Amino acid sequence: MGFSRRQFLRNTSLGLGALSVSSTFPRWLGDAAAATLSGYAGYRATVCVFLLGGNDANNVLVPRANLAHGQYLDARSTLGIPLADLRVINPVGMAAGAYGLHPSLAKLQALFEAEKAAFVCNVGPLTLPMRKQDYEQGTVARPDNLFSHSDQQDAWASDIANPSTVDLPPLLEDKVTGWGGRTADRLHGLNPGDYPEVTSFGGKALFTAGAERQPLMVSPSGELGLTPHPDADFDALRTQALEDVVAIHNGVTLEASYGGVFTTAQTFSAARAAARQTAWGALRSQTQGDIAGLFTPPAGTSGWTLPLQLFQVVQDLVAGAMPATRGGLGVRRQMFSVGLGGFDTHAGQDTTHAALLAQLDFALDAFQQAMTLLKSEGVFGASPPQATLFTMSDFGRTLAENGERGTDHGWGSHAIVVGDRVQGRRLHGVYPNLDLLSGGVNNPDSVDGRGRWLPSLCVGQYGFTFASWLGLGGVADRDHAFPNLSAYVAAATTGGFPAAARAYRIPFLIPDP
Repeated sequence: MGFSRRQFLRNTSLGLGALSVSSTFPRWLGDAAAATLSGYAGYRATVCVFLLGGNDANNVLVPRANLAHGQYLDARSTLGIPLADLRVINPVGMAAGAYGLHPSLAKLQALFEAEKAAFVCNVGPLTLPMRKQDYEQGTVARPDNLFSHSDQQDAWASDIANPSTVDLPPLLEDKVTGWGGRTADRLHGLNPGDYPEVTSFGGKALFTAGAERQPLMVSPSGELGLTPHPDADFDALRTQALEDVVAIHNGVTLEASYGGVFTTAQTFSAARAAARQTAWGALRSQTQGDIAGLFTPPAGTSGWTLPLQLFQVVQDLVAGAMPATRGGLGVRRQMFSVGLGGFDTHAGQDTTHAALLAQLDFALDAFQQAMTLLKSEGVFGASPPQATLFTMSDFGRTLAENGERGTDHGWGSHAIVVGDRVQGRRLHGVYPNLDLLSGGVNNPDSVDGRGRWLPSLCVGQYGFTFASWLGLGGVADRDHAFPNLSAYVAAATTGGFPAAARAYRIPFLIPDP
């Protein structure tokens, strides 16, 4: 097989996105300045698990009270989970056994009961708080292209449900950014040098895009570099072409611009690989083996991708939290993004969803156990690393099933939050009314007779809670990362909405002392 140098350069350009880093990254290599932090002085990270396709949270968290469970079964004659099959949980402040989880979520049940996990109920994209009357009469703008996969993924990832109606700060105008990336813009000052604050192994790429800070895009396997090609001639030509490109410094040609990116990417790749190896090697061999074992899928499973992604997150997290004096990166705040697809369950949901939830259950528990093991390692000093994991998805799904043993696109949904700093064993927010009799006309929580939930909490409140925990503070920083949140809270206040809608944060994380 023959390849020309010009053809190679043209066909390889799309791969540069996987190596994108701050253009000034090499300065970080010699910068060991300590960050000045308020709150927790150690390392903190958030991990976003994006459930791509629209997770059916109505079968994740199910009421067990007779009336509510009966309404649930009325809407789900084939997909509804019988009372005896639900995994019982006991939320704080509610009757014992008030809710149950999908049968596939045994480990999440244990985490919830141990106060390491919580649910955020009926959260979704909103520009302004909305009542059902507002939805029906059009007095408040709905999210653009509501029920569309791509648009609602963007709405969750960006917290901008109606781009044309949000008054963006000048820095964000004409830029497509996500709330994770915009948070990174402002957290940059908490980390030494120019190391990227966000690393993505999957999920929704928009979530990681900032106005100033660029994310690190890594393959799910954790590799940062060009994938080896089975054709040796191609690999040899690629190596030579890259060397030629890097050597160009005339500042004019296309190759020259690529040369700068590749030089930076190569420098970063080597530094990151060294930090991961050194930091991981600083752990006790028993801990290394135990953590690797946690993420090894059970026998009989195949094609599980989420455990691998989260195992890579743990290794990056260890490298980030390890002091630079011990060969680590010595950063203080990071965000990670991973993803699991397949949740668009229009048909055959009973088997498909159960398998996806089993993988999610295994991976969430493995991550939490890994963080617990790291707490016992003395290499991090007096403040071991902390991490909070959370889910996002395109939207919830209809409570009413369709005619193909599936469900259709919805709106509000229930999110999962896991970690040592979670206000666990709680349902934060308000669980929706499941009564769809009379076509849902009298149900204030459903926009139609099929059980599409009108969110009572917005994505901005959800995201800002994590961003604040990481250290985002001040009105200017908040408005940069969440440019719609101030208007949302103001409208909820003047409109007499419940107290939860009038708050900037949702209290699912334990405050710092």
